[in-house]
Amino acid sequence: AARADTSRADTSGPGEQALVVFNTLSWPRSGLVSTELEFAAPGPAWIALRDEAAAVPFLAEHTRRHPDGRLAGVTLTFRAADVPGVGYRTYWVVPAAGGDPEPADWEPQPGARLENDRFLVGADPARGGTLTRLRDKLTGTELLRPGGNELIVQEEYAAHPRWGEGPWLLSPKGPGTGSAAGPAKVTAQRCPLGGRLLAEFTVGDLRVTQETLLWDGAQEVQFRSHVDGSIGHDRLLRVRFPADVPGGLPVYQGATAAVGRPFGSIDADVAEHSFTLDNPAHEWFGTGSTARVSWAALSGQAEQRAIGVAEIILPGPEFRGASTGPVTDLVAALAGQGVTATCSWPDGPRYGALDLDSNLPDVRIALGGPEHNPWTARLLETVDPSGAEFSRARAGGLPLWLPAAQSRAAAFAPGADVRGARDLPVLIVAGQDLAVSVAAVAADLADSEIQVTPLGDDVDSRLAGHSVALLNRGTPSSLVTPDGTLHIALMRSCSAWPSGVWIDGDKRTAPDGSSFAWQHWSHTFEYALAAGAGDWRSAGFAAAGQEYNHPLLVTATGVQAGPLPAAASLCRVDGPAMLAALKPRGNPLAAGLAGLPDRGAGVTARLRDLGGRAAGQARLSLFTGITGASRTRLTEDGAGGSALPVEDGAAVTAIGPAGTVTLGLAVPQTTVPQTTVPPTTGNPAPPEVTPPEPAQPVFTRYWLHGKGPAPAGNLPVAVHLSPTRLVPPGVLRLTVACGPDGAAGAVELDVPDGLTAALPGPEGMTALPGPEVALRYELPPLGHTEWELTVRGTPGAPAGHYFLAARIHDRLGQVLEDVVAVQLGLPPAPARGLPLDELMPAVEADRRAIAAELEVTVLTPELRVAAGQRGELAVRLANRAASPIRGEAQLISPFGSWAAVHPWTRGFAVSPGKEITLRYHVRVPVTTRRGTQWWTMVKLMYFGRLHYTSAVPVDVRD
Repeated sequence: AARADTSRADTSGPGEQALVVFNTLSWPRSGLVSTELEFAAPGPAWIALRDEAAAVPFLAEHTRRHPDGRLAGVTLTFRAADVPGVGYRTYWVVPAAGGDPEPADWEPQPGARLENDRFLVGADPARGGTLTRLRDKLTGTELLRPGGNELIVQEEYAAHPRWGEGPWLLSPKGPGTGSAAGPAKVTAQRCPLGGRLLAEFTVGDLRVTQETLLWDGAQEVQFRSHVDGSIGHDRLLRVRFPADVPGGLPVYQGATAAVGRPFGSIDADVAEHSFTLDNPAHEWFGTGSTARVSWAALSGQAEQRAIGVAEIILPGPEFRGASTGPVTDLVAALAGQGVTATCSWPDGPRYGALDLDSNLPDVRIALGGPEHNPWTARLLETVDPSGAEFSRARAGGLPLWLPAAQSRAAAFAPGADVRGARDLPVLIVAGQDLAVSVAAVAADLADSEIQVTPLGDDVDSRLAGHSVALLNRGTPSSLVTPDGTLHIALMRSCSAWPSGVWIDGDKRTAPDGSSFAWQHWSHTFEYALAAGAGDWRSAGFAAAGQEYNHPLLVTATGVQAGPLPAAASLCRVDGPAMLAALKPRGNPLAAGLAGLPDRGAGVTARLRDLGGRAAGQARLSLFTGITGASRTRLTEDGAGGSALPVEDGAAVTAIGPAGTVTLGLAVPQTTVPQTTVPPTTGNPAPPEVTPPEPAQPVFTRYWLHGKGPAPAGNLPVAVHLSPTRLVPPGVLRLTVACGPDGAAGAVELDVPDGLTAALPGPEGMTALPGPEVALRYELPPLGHTEWELTVRGTPGAPAGHYFLAARIHDRLGQVLEDVVAVQLGLPPAPARGLPLDELMPAVEADRRAIAAELEVTVLTPELRVAAGQRGELAVRLANRAASPIRGEAQLISPFGSWAAVHPWTRGFAVSPGKEITLRYHVRVPVTTRRGTQWWTMVKLMYFGRLHYTSAVPVDVRD
C-alpha cells in the first residue's frame, strides 16, 4: 500500500495537484485518461500539465471559475504515455507560467473528415453522417465500404414465431430503417489531443448524436453513439460497419480464446428463416482468419482461403479405433488455432443444416483417399470419375484442396443448408499411412496455415492481407454477413414473457409507464474499430480488446512524498501471454475456510495466451523479486507442481495457443505488518474492524432479497430459524451450521416485547433470552447444531406482525441474522388446499397485509438537475408492524448513472409506530450530456420481504 512519490524538485504552490495514472494490464501502454479537478479559492489563473521531463498537452472542458475569474474546476483529459505494466506513472498539474489559458477545448474545423498518423476518416452528411471512407495509412488499405457506423432500427416479433420464446432469441421481421436514408448535421472539431466528427440525426423515434473520435497516436477509431427518446417496443437497434476484407471469415473473441464462427443474416425474417446466427463477442469480433489453407497458383502467386468451422469426416470405425491419437491431435491443433471441429462418419448425417444445427461449418476435412474413406470416393466421382487428376495431385504429397461448387455468398444465404457434398470446400488428407498424413497436417497448423495442392480453381481464394475488428463493451451480440459487414446489436426492447413480468409486490414501470425492458431512457454506446496486417494475431486484436475494455485509471491527489518512484511496474509479463490473476497464494475463502492467505505461501499468478500461434515462452517478474516458481493447478490445491526456472528475477514458463497457466511464486519475505482478524466467537468484533457488507446485520436467507451471490465472506457459518412464519403458540427450530473450518460462538436471541421464547429443559421451560441460559455452539468442520424454542404471545399484547431474530457473529466482524415473522392474533397463511376461488383472494389479502408492514412514501416526485450540480432523493419509511424493522435500502438506476448516486446502499432501522427519512444524494457529473434522461428507485429489503418504490425521473437540464 505504498504511495507513489508524487513530490517535485521545485517548491509546491497553490493549485498544484498530482495525477497518478494506473495501468491494470501487464504490458506498458499509452492511452487517454480524464478527471475532474477542483481548485479552492483563489485558484490559479490557468494550469499546465507536466510529466517527469516535459509539458503534456491536454483537453480542458467544462471550465468553471470563481467569482474573481480564477479557475475553480475543469475536466482534464490527456494522453498518458508508456504507463508501466501493472504499474503507474505520475503527472503534475501546476499553475501556468503565463497565467492566460491557451486554446485547449474543441474548436470547429471545416469539412467532414479527420486524420491522424494512422487513419483517415470521412463522413457524408447527406447519408446520415455515415463514414464514406476509413483508410489505414499504415498499410495503405481502405478498411470500409461506404456506410460505416450506420444505425439500424429493426422491428421484431414479440415472441419467436417458431419457438414462442421472447428475449432469448433475436426475432427481426426483416430489413430495418437505417440512418443513412436521411441527412445529418455533421460537424468536425479539433482539440490538442485529436479530432472528432459529430453527427446529429433522428432514426425512428430516437434522437441520436454520434461521435467519431480520432485521437493523436491512437491505433483505433473510437465511436460513441448517444441515443435519447423511445425505441418503442419489440425493436432492435444495431450498428453496422461494411468492412472491406475480401475472403475474410468471422472471428469472435470469447472469454479466453478467439474462434471462427459462421456468417449470419441481418435482413432475414425469422418467420421464414429461424436463425440470425448472432454470436456473443466478449471484447472484440471481426473478419479475417483463424487458420487458412495456402497454395501456389499457376500464375506463381500465392493464394489462400480462410477456414473457421470444420466438419471432419472420419474413414470409419476401424481407423478411429486404431488411430485415436492422430485424430485427437488434429482436432486439438485446429482448436488451438480457433477452428472448431466436429467429427462425423462417411455414411452418417452431414453437419450443416440450420433446422438441426445452431451454426454452420465453412470447410470439410475428409480423412483418407477413396481407398480409405467411402465419402471421399463418392465425392471424387462427381468431379474426377477416372481419378487421374486426383492421382497426379496426390503425388505431390500435400493434402488436396477441392473448392466448393458455389460461392460463399450463395452458400451462406438466409436459411442456409450446406450438407451437399460440393456445398463447401473439402480438404482431403490422404496417404498410404493415413495416421502419418493426419499427424503431418496437425503439425503444419503450428503457423496457422496448411499447405495444400488445389484440385481446381477456388473463386474465394483471394484472402485479404489485413483484418478488421470491432471492439465492444458489454453489448449483447454481434453478427458478420457474407459480404463482411460487421454488426453489433446495441439495444432491444422485448415485450414477450418474461420481459415486463413483475413478481415482487406492486408492479413498477419506467417513469413513462412502460416496461423497464423497453429501455425508454438515454443511452450511450461505445465501440471502436481496429485493423492490422495479417490475421487477428498479427493485427494485435487481443491486446487491443483488453486495452479498450480496461482503460487506464487516474486519481488526483496532493503533491506529497512517498517511498516509491514517480513511475514503476509492480508486475510485468513478457511473451505471448497476459496476466489474468495476481493474488496471495491459497484462498481459504474459496473453500469456506476461516482466515487469510499465509504470506509465507507466496503469490499465485495466472497467465493467459494472448494470441500465440504455437507454444511460446512467457516471463513474469514482480517488483519484489521472485525466489522460486512452480506450476500449480487452477484451484491451487494439492501438492506443488513442477518447478520452473527463475532467470534474472523472472519466472519462465511455456504457454500454448489459447492456453492458461497457473504459477505458484515464492517472494522475499518482508516486514509488512500482518493484518489481524478477530477469532470466530460469540463476542462482537472489535470496533476497528469494518464489516465488508455495508448493511448490518446480514440476513442469512439473502437469496430472498434478490441480491445475487452470497454476501462477503460466503457465510462460512450461518444461523436459521424454521419455519419463517409462525402463529403462536408454536415451536421454532433454531439451527447453526458451518463449512469445512468449524465454528464456535453463541446465538443471541432478539425477542420483541409482546412475545416470549422458551427453551425446554429438565425442569420445564426456561425463558429466553436470559443470563442463565446461553445458546453456545462449538462445531466441527461441516457440523451443525439445533434447538427447539416455544414462542408465545404475552397477555394483553396487541395483535400484529412481530419479528423474532437469532444472531451470530462471523470472523469478518459481521452480524448474521435470521428472522421469523410471528403473526400474533392474526390468521395464519392461506392453506394450500383451499379451492382456487377462495385461495387467490386469501393470497392477495395476505400479500397486502405483509406489504402494509412498511409504509413507503417517495418525497421527491422528480429530479431536474443541471450537469455538475446536485439533487436529493428522499424516501419516508413508516413502520406499521408491532416490532422493529431492520433492513437494507439500495438505490437502483440504469447503467451509466451509477457514479451519480450516493450512497448506493445503506442499512436502516425503524421502531414500531415511528418514521425515518432516507436521503440519497444525486450528483450529476459535469460531463453529462444536457438532455439526458434516466430514472432511479429505492429497493427496500428486510426479513425476506421486498418493496420497490416507484421510479423517479431524472432529467439533466441545461
